[in-house]
Amino acid sequence: MFLNSEPAVYAHLVELVHVFAGVYVWEYVTNLEFEWEIYTGRRHWRWSFVVYLLARTLALASLITMLVGFDITTRYNCDVWFRVVLATSWSSGVFASLLLVLRGVALWGRDKRIITLAVVVWLANLGGSFYATTRGHSRWSVSTENCPIDGTSDFRWSILINFIQDLTLLCIMFSGVLHKRNSTRLWNMLYIQGLWWILAWIVTELPSIALSFRGVNEHWNLMFQVPHTTLTVITASRAYRILFQYITNDRESYPPPRRRFRANNTPRILYDGQDVQVTIHRTVECDVELRQPLPCDLDKHLLPPLLMSAQCSAIVLKDASRASSSESSSTGSGSGSGSEGNTSGAASLV
Repeated sequence: MFLNSEPAVYAHLVELVHVFAGVYVWEYVTNLEFEWEIYTGRRHWRWSFVVYLLARTLALASLITMLVGFDITTRYNCDVWFRVVLATSWSSGVFASLLLVLRGVALWGRDKRIITLAVVVWLANLGGSFYATTRGHSRWSVSTENCPIDGTSDFRWSILINFIQDLTLLCIMFSGVLHKRNSTRLWNMLYIQGLWWILAWIVTELPSIALSFRGVNEHWNLMFQVPHTTLTVITASRAYRILFQYITNDRESYPPPRRRFRANNTPRILYDGQDVQVTIHRTVECDVELRQPLPCDLDKHLLPPLLMSAQCSAIVLKDASRASSSESSSTGSGSGSGSEGNTSGAASLV
């Protein structure tokens, strides 16, 4: 029977590792441009990028180590090989979970209760992962010239605990998304990412739990661990990368913060013969310098995000917050935000 044939299941496990290694290498290589932009200073550095980088690199190291061990036909130390595989794969999952923690904490506004709960759960996940690296063993088989793996049934409790911990972190993150519900593009993106995150975690981890407790054979217990590690790291890293690119205006070279453009580069708008100077900082922010007080009947379609002088009410786009304007003489300044959401607040999510 196929289900009870250790050599046959081992062969299919090796094939599965090759498939997902190919998928992950493609994902890794095609997104190196994002990392290069940060290394070269084209995008701002954030410390959370280190977590992102560790999750991706450790997952790659785990898959490469598995490929090398499965494809070598000369005798080597199988137990050391298996320990390295376990350490790198579980560690990549831990850092992927940390990306989840960071987003959940940011969505809840760094609430101390949420921080405490998330950190305790994540540390428990870290401890369970270290424990899992000590379970199972592998020895060289002379007859098959490979390293069959034994003792994988010991992983079932670690996998179950890991699932409960990840589900708790997912609930913290997604409840934070729902708590911030609004009609902006940023919220819609966070909502869709949250759904995909939950789907990827549950669909890939539930089969591992079922097979581990079913105990068909040693290699069946590991069959879905490779898809789980690969897809969860891809999901977490993509969610981080897409949000990072959204906040930093994708493919934009960063100018110095709040750089002002003067002389001929400064856009001007004339209203009823009055000169209005607009200095653009970002696509959703602008500084406005009024050479003369403007009348209250200024056409709102000319300068939508302007804050007027004391005699006029603030003009705001769609769901941007109302702002009260201060008294002004012959010169005033203001800033506005568009319907795409507040990017400065979103920056805390990465």
